[in-house]
Amino acid sequence: MKVAVVTPYYQESPATLRQCHESVERQRHPCRHYLIADGHPLPDIDGWQAEHLRLPRPHGDAGNVARCIGAMAAAGDGFEAIAFLDADNWYREDHVESLVALHRRTGALVCTSGRDIHGMDGALLIPGGEPGDGDDHADTSCLWFHRHAFDLLSVWAAMPRDLWPIGDRVVWAAVKARNIPRAHSGQATLAYRSQWAVHYAEPAPEGTKSNDHVLAAFGTWEQLPEETRQRLLRGYTAG
Repeated sequence: MKVAVVTPYYQESPATLRQCHESVERQRHPCRHYLIADGHPLPDIDGWQAEHLRLPRPHGDAGNVARCIGAMAAAGDGFEAIAFLDADNWYREDHVESLVALHRRTGALVCTSGRDIHGMDGALLIPGGEPGDGDDHADTSCLWFHRHAFDLLSVWAAMPRDLWPIGDRVVWAAVKARNIPRAHSGQATLAYRSQWAVHYAEPAPEGTKSNDHVLAAFGTWEQLPEETRQRLLRGYTAG
């Protein structure tokens, strides 16, 4: 099965991007890495074994537009499945292999992994992630889409701009609203580097973020007209 991994990036350090990319290179199931520069391309990437797409300006949406463009490019290049990996995260060597196996075993068109939550310095903070992972919520970097679920790709760019802080939750809600067959591996094959203060003991380290803008995005979602929410979640249906 031909699998692409899509990573939007903005201004991450070369070392962080290298760790992300090398984790894709080490996958036991071969895959092709698509790195999409959201307005700030890193020239060194041109020498990597990867597809490097450059967008002319940043979009300020946590990579949603860049992620969609990269995924569409991979779909157009004939890949049968797409996984996602944010630039500050990294995969365990069996991540893609385990999700391909999960699809083959269950027939699910959307497969998800578990995750370990790491600190900004890479140290392990929370083994096994958070309650609800793979059920109530699926982090972007835990997602794997089969080609028959590629109609979900446009949701990344179609959602209103103010929803970018909860983009993965909107996409996950669309998966559930469309009744797309899904399965969760239960294996923490993703290393998630957290910038969220809530994941740290108090006082949280300098540079961490509160979730105020996430809560604001949930408020925006609730205020959207029901027709707008349903079209985003269920797709357009004539009549």
